[in-house]
Amino acid sequence: MSTIINLLLGLGIFLYGMHRLERALEALGSARVKKVLGKSTQSSLTSVFSGTIITAILQSSSMVSLIVLAFASAGIIPLFNAVGVILGANLGTTFTGWIVATLGFKMKLEAFALPIFGLSALVYVFSNEGSRRQNIAGSIMGLGLLLFGLVQMKDSVADLPDLLGNEFLSGLGSFSFLLVGLALTAVIQSSSAMTLIALTALNAGVIDMTGAAALIVGADIGTTSTTALGSIRGPAIAKQLALSHLIYNLFVDIFAFFVLIPILPWALAFIGVNDPLYGLVLFHSTFNLVGLFVFVPFLKPYSQWLSRFFVSPQKPKTEFLHKTPPVIFEAAEVALKNELELLVLMVMAINLRNLKLEPEHLEIDAQLRTRLQNVFDASDSFDERYQLCKELEGLMHGYANKVQSQALKPDDVETLKTILDSARMAVYSAKTLKDVREDLVRFRHEETPVSLKEIVPALLSIYQGLVQLLEKGHTEHFVDSTLKKLRNHNREMHDALHQSILAQYKTLDSSNGDLATALNLNRELWHAHVNLIRALELGFKSKHPKT
Repeated sequence: MSTIINLLLGLGIFLYGMHRLERALEALGSARVKKVLGKSTQSSLTSVFSGTIITAILQSSSMVSLIVLAFASAGIIPLFNAVGVILGANLGTTFTGWIVATLGFKMKLEAFALPIFGLSALVYVFSNEGSRRQNIAGSIMGLGLLLFGLVQMKDSVADLPDLLGNEFLSGLGSFSFLLVGLALTAVIQSSSAMTLIALTALNAGVIDMTGAAALIVGADIGTTSTTALGSIRGPAIAKQLALSHLIYNLFVDIFAFFVLIPILPWALAFIGVNDPLYGLVLFHSTFNLVGLFVFVPFLKPYSQWLSRFFVSPQKPKTEFLHKTPPVIFEAAEVALKNELELLVLMVMAINLRNLKLEPEHLEIDAQLRTRLQNVFDASDSFDERYQLCKELEGLMHGYANKVQSQALKPDDVETLKTILDSARMAVYSAKTLKDVREDLVRFRHEETPVSLKEIVPALLSIYQGLVQLLEKGHTEHFVDSTLKKLRNHNREMHDALHQSILAQYKTLDSSNGDLATALNLNRELWHAHVNLIRALELGFKSKHPKT
C-alpha cells in the first residue's frame, strides 16, 4: 500500500513542479510568444514550426493552444494556420520525454533536487512580486520539484513488480495498456505525467517496451480530452480546432499502434538504439513527426473541411468578439478594434439615412461603399438599427470587463478605455441625430424659411472624409490632418447655417418657435459630427498609442 501512496505522492509533486515551471516560463516569455505566434504563422510550415519550437521551450502545449485559439478567433491568423500550430505543438510536447529521460534517468540529480528547490525558493520569496528574477526563480523551483517528484516515483516503482507479480503484468496486452494510458491521461489532464509514468515503469522493468509504447499512444489520444473539454462552451472555431486535434491524434495513434508498435523492438535494434528509455521517447517523437509529414501538405483543404462543422445557423450579435476568448489581451485588443470599426460604420450608415444622404453619392472605395450599404439588413427599421448599435456598444463593454479580469499592464488598461470611449462617442453621435429626427424631417418637407438642402454638399464632404479614414494604410500624419480639416469643415458648416437661419428669420417675430428649433437643430448637427470625429480620433489613438 505504501508503494502506491509513494507513487501518487511523487506524481503529485511532479505535476505541481510542471505547473510551476509552465507558469514561470509563461510569465517570462508570454509577450514574446504572442508576438512570435502572431507574426510567424503566415504559412503552413512556419505555423507547424512555431508550434513545435515554442511548445518544446515552454513545455506547455495547453498555453500555446490557448494563445493560438484566441488569435485565430480574432482573425489574426486563419484557421488552417492555427491548426498547423496545434499539430506542431503535438510534436513539441514530446520533448518532455527527452528531458525526463535525460535529466531524470541518465543524470544522477537526486542529490541536487531539494537544494535546487530550496535555494530558488529563497530567491523567489525575497524578490519583487512579478519581477523577472522572481519568475526565473519560479521556473527553477518548478524544475527542482519536478526532479524531486521523479525521484520519488522511481524509488516507489522499484518494488512494484514484486507487488503485482509477473503473471499479472504479462497478462496485459498492448490494447489494455493503451486503454490505461488513455484513461489516466483523460483523468489527470497531463500527457507529460503519463510519459513520466511510462518511462518510470519501463526503467524499473515493470512493463516492457511494447507495453510502454502502448501507454504513450493511449496518452496521445487521452490528451485530446483537454482541448475537447475547453471547447464545449467556446465558439465554433474552438470546436473546429478541438476536432482537428482529435482527428489528427487518432490518425497518428492508429498508425503507431497497428504499424509501429509490432515492429518497434526490431526497428530499434536495426537503428542501433539499445537504451529502452531513449527508444521510447524516439518512438513518441517519430510517429508524431510522421503524422506531420502526412498532414502538412493537405493542411489548407483539411482546415476548409473542418470549417463546415459547428457553424451556428443564427446570426451572432458581434462579428469578432464572440469568436475570441478574452483571456489573451493581444487577441482581445484586435477583436475590440475590429468591432469598433464595424460600430463606427454602423453609426455612419444610420446618420446618412437620417440625413437622407445616399452612400453612392460619396466618392469612396467601392468595397467600402458596399460595406456601408450592407452593414444592416434592408428590412431593419431605423429604431432597430439604432438598437443594434447600442447593443454592440454594450457587448463591447461586457467583453472589455472580462478582459480586465486578468492582470493587465497600465498601457493595456488605457487602450481598452480608449476603445470604449470611441464606441461611446460614436453611439452618442447616432443618438444626437436620432433625438432631432422629427425636426430633420420637418425642415426637409415642410414650408419653412430654412432649408437643409443648402448644407447637403458640406454634409457629403464630411462623411466622405470620415468614411475614407476607415480605409487601410493611412499614415498618422494623414489621419491627423484629415481629422483637423473635418473639424474645421464641421465648424464652418455650423457657422454658415447659423448665419443663414438668423438672416431668414430676421423679418419674422423673434418669438417664433421655429427660430429656436432651427438653431437647436443646427447645434445638434454640429454636435453629432463633433462626436463622430472624436470617435474616429480615439479609434486611431488606440491603434497608435503615444509613447
